[in-house]
Amino acid sequence: MKKISEQTKNFLLYGIDHTIQPKEIYKLDGAILFLVFLFFFLAEASPLPVFSKIFLVIVYLGFVILSFSRTEVTGKKVFWIYGIQSLTFSILFCWAGTIFMLTTIEKESYKGYLAVLAVIYILAIAAYLFLTMLLIKKDVYNPSSSKKAAGGWCITSFVLLGIGAAKVISTKAEYTTVIRIAGLGFYFVSLLCILGVFHLVKYFAVKKLEVEKCDK
Repeated sequence: MKKISEQTKNFLLYGIDHTIQPKEIYKLDGAILFLVFLFFFLAEASPLPVFSKIFLVIVYLGFVILSFSRTEVTGKKVFWIYGIQSLTFSILFCWAGTIFMLTTIEKESYKGYLAVLAVIYILAIAAYLFLTMLLIKKDVYNPSSSKKAAGGWCITSFVLLGIGAAKVISTKAEYTTVIRIAGLGFYFVSLLCILGVFHLVKYFAVKKLEVEKCDK
């Protein structure tokens, strides 16, 4: 197998020294449970209320089971926990945004809208992959580097989103417009959470490297 570059190795091992206490996971379990509880009310507005509620329960139970830990989480397992957390939030916010948007369009347009939404998410993931490869090439993930990741851009984006939402509300926009803005806000958060899902890729990549190292 082709030997990976030092830059790629720095990316895969970036953050592996972090630790997660069990109480942090339990707190997030409670936070997501509260979020799911709120989304239960939103499920009544979905085309299939019962199916939506079952879906929310499955997502929550899946998150709790996959992220459960009685001991301190260290090493590559940290990537697994971060990835599962990010994936759960991304799914929930995408679901909420979709329900908001579907209430503003005709039923005949549902399939077309969902197809476009799938394409947008695929393009977003492709863009993230391109950005990640660019950052790896620039060796941004080198522990000795003074360069920082795009955390500041995330904060800036949230601020701009808040300003935009406040602007829409202050102009007394129509009900449909406000609902669509809320839906876009959920999509925005969902797409940001996808960045964290890449921790799952790191988890499996590091696990594979460890297996190959043991075989040698």
